Amino acid sequence: MLPERLRDPLPEARPHRISPIAYAGGMLALGAALLIAKPKIGRVPEPKQGGDVPRRSRVRRAAQVGRDGAQTFAPSNVTDSIGRSLMIGGTALLLTRILDEMSGRDGQ
Repeated sequence: MLPERLRDPLPEARPHRISPIAYAGGMLALGAALLIAKPKIGRVPEPKQGGDVPRRSRVRRAAQVGRDGAQTFAPSNVTDSIGRSLMIGGTALLLTRILDEMSGRDGQ
């Protein structure tokens, strides 16, 4: 059995404790940039390019109903969704790291 002193993990170096904060800041910055810039590459085209007139075939009518139902949930710009996700993830990472630092080391 190892002596107690050898079993205790060494405290992490300061750069390893701070790097998640820098990473979270990068996520927040990139997410904000995507939300502000709204690049055209992320724009989703209008799904009703074939028109709205009811189709004769049952399969085509079902496909049209499915298309119209999916449009409700589809984003107008995919980069908005990615930007929001980055901002939420960055905020969660930042809060987790800050609360971890505030909680202190084991035994303190």
